[in-house]
Amino acid sequence: MKVKLIILLFILTCSKLLPVNFEFSFGGSLGSTIDFSQVVSSLDIAKPLEGSRIDYGFSASGFLDIGANFELQDSEVLKGVSILFETGYYYYMRYRTETENIDKKNKFKYHNLILGVLPKFNFNNGISFGIGAGIFMPLYSWIGQKINDKTEASPLGLGIYGGLSKIDFKKIINMYKVPIMPYVKLNLEKNFYISELWAFKIGANLIYNFGMEFDTDNLRKNTTKYTFDEYKFYSLSFEVFFGFGFGRPK
Repeated sequence: MKVKLIILLFILTCSKLLPVNFEFSFGGSLGSTIDFSQVVSSLDIAKPLEGSRIDYGFSASGFLDIGANFELQDSEVLKGVSILFETGYYYYMRYRTETENIDKKNKFKYHNLILGVLPKFNFNNGISFGIGAGIFMPLYSWIGQKINDKTEASPLGLGIYGGLSKIDFKKIINMYKVPIMPYVKLNLEKNFYISELWAFKIGANLIYNFGMEFDTDNLRKNTTKYTFDEYKFYSLSFEVFFGFGFGRPK
């Protein structure tokens, strides 16, 4: 709440001191992820499943940015600053190699709502650089095992949800300690103007996703199915995106 108030006060103050324009943009992105996961197990038979893993996944999004652009009149390099609120849809698919010597991977898909903020520094050559933060809120998830290119039911270690593949929002809230994935990102884009206010844009994002941690206490309630003692994950992703923007003067 305090962060939102500070941003609002900043926008109101700047709007009185600098020329301000309404700005919005929309588009889509595709990317690859480096996925890090850590599992702890106290059961001897499950020891081969524990430990740290580094795997690779996929991400895609459709985004909408809405905010304000503040023009800097006397700067030869920096043309203005934008404060944008981000929303949209974010798809995240990750893997975890079950054991280090068997071709068996656990597969997780997350369908998320994006909620974030993205300040940008806009330069005179049409290039913008942004540093943003926010959350991915998973609304629906899918879990499965990939064994020799075949997909089966959900993997071991998930307690009451073992054997399930479709995880709705209610189950997500119960499954994770904090059912959101905070993120920070670096944004670089180039604008190609097709009119005074409309531009086609391409760019790239580098995103650090803080991930989530399974609530193993909830997973082992009212079941005899095996549950890990600890399971958490996070990721680093690189995306390319394209879209259109309106409101930032040429």
